[in-house]
Amino acid sequence: MLAGENGAGKSTILKILAGIYHADAGDINIRGEKRKITSPEQSQHAGVAMVFQELTLIDELTVEENIFLHTEPRNRFGLVDRKVLRQNTLAAMDRFGIHLDPGILVSRLPVALKQMTEILKVLVREPEIIILDEPTSALASQEVQRLFTIIENLTSLGKSIVFISHRLEEVFAIGHRVTVLKDGKNVDTQPLQGLDEGGLIRMMIGRSLEGTYPAKTLTPNTETVFTVRGLTSSDGRLNNISFDVKRGEVFGIAGLQGHGQSDLLTTIAGLKAYNTGEMSIQGEPYHASHADEAISKGVALVPSDRKSQGLMLDLSVRHNAAISSLSKRLKGIFIDLPAEKQFVQQTIDMLSIKAPNMDSPVHTLSGGNQQKVVLGKMLALHPKVILFDEPTRGIDVESKLEFYQLMLQLAADGVAVIMNSSDLMEVIGMCDRVLVMYEGRVSGILTKDEMTEETIMRFAMGVASQDTPAGNAS
Repeated sequence: MLAGENGAGKSTILKILAGIYHADAGDINIRGEKRKITSPEQSQHAGVAMVFQELTLIDELTVEENIFLHTEPRNRFGLVDRKVLRQNTLAAMDRFGIHLDPGILVSRLPVALKQMTEILKVLVREPEIIILDEPTSALASQEVQRLFTIIENLTSLGKSIVFISHRLEEVFAIGHRVTVLKDGKNVDTQPLQGLDEGGLIRMMIGRSLEGTYPAKTLTPNTETVFTVRGLTSSDGRLNNISFDVKRGEVFGIAGLQGHGQSDLLTTIAGLKAYNTGEMSIQGEPYHASHADEAISKGVALVPSDRKSQGLMLDLSVRHNAAISSLSKRLKGIFIDLPAEKQFVQQTIDMLSIKAPNMDSPVHTLSGGNQQKVVLGKMLALHPKVILFDEPTRGIDVESKLEFYQLMLQLAADGVAVIMNSSDLMEVIGMCDRVLVMYEGRVSGILTKDEMTEETIMRFAMGVASQDTPAGNAS
């Protein structure tokens, strides 16, 4: 296991092993042999393969074409043998327990299934050393367990796994040893047996982290900030969704992957159409047919996939952070550059964004710091309703606490805070109430006292009764 805060150097050192970055000094030894790795080809030849935190799939190709890209079986005419390609894909899926539609375009897959495709693409190349950089960040709990089973099978075959995760429960569930990095330096390497979460956190941040979730100082009141009634989407993925968000509360959305949680947030944010239903913000009717209209009416979405939905990766931190609120810093048709730089610096300071400077390309930042840029961009709009879709995916423990504290402050300020998370402990730790979804419907709404992992899962699997008090919509 490799652990550390965002920007500690974890992804950088692994990209050196993958041949993407070049080391300035030091040695790489694989099975006792000194190896020189200056290109991805040399890394692959040395038996190293990496599943990146940011996916490298080609959306315009199918699952099977991505998995065997550059290694496609050919017939005697030099053309791709589609029959053999399909046979090889199905055989690999059976072997590793990852089953997808081999002929579907990757662009049509949700993020979780893209992640499983990326993992399978690496495994079919039979590497000796497999690097997994936040491989579970987009996976639901049952998919995480499937991946852990695959990892256990690989280690039993003598494969070596280097695993990065910010979910401490995963570190202890599957790891044998952990190396902690901080500010690009090796803090220590220790066996996980005998180490607890508190000890690991102290290694990562140099001090103890009191409380995984911040204590609330404000009790939610009865004033309703945001209302949804009978929301039904045009594609049938949402059916008769109703709920209220009270002033001062963090309202959670939970459920198994693919049961409509993200669809609900994107519909509220104006990215998807709905057939019937009504919404209101502070008693005023709300409807948005596109994202710009939602933003103009005070609704902001922090999306789950920052790479494709939240950022312009080739542009700078400054451009990304400033783009949504650009109109606030215009002088006629010109941008007030001093005001923009001042705003961006304030955002960097407020969210503790680690970047060489504000003009650095945003793709050079770690995943967690990229997520902070997305958040800063949305906060600049001063939203009345803010929607968080998997907000702490790929974020270290200290940054998570910063995010949590910010959510509580937004709620205390009267903003309707709605959070979708596949991490049930995060839901229980942060939310005052949680709406659990099953097959696009409200399976139940649980209060703080009713929330347990078992109870949420019963509603998420559709086995809890809608007639219980927890099944009420408000």
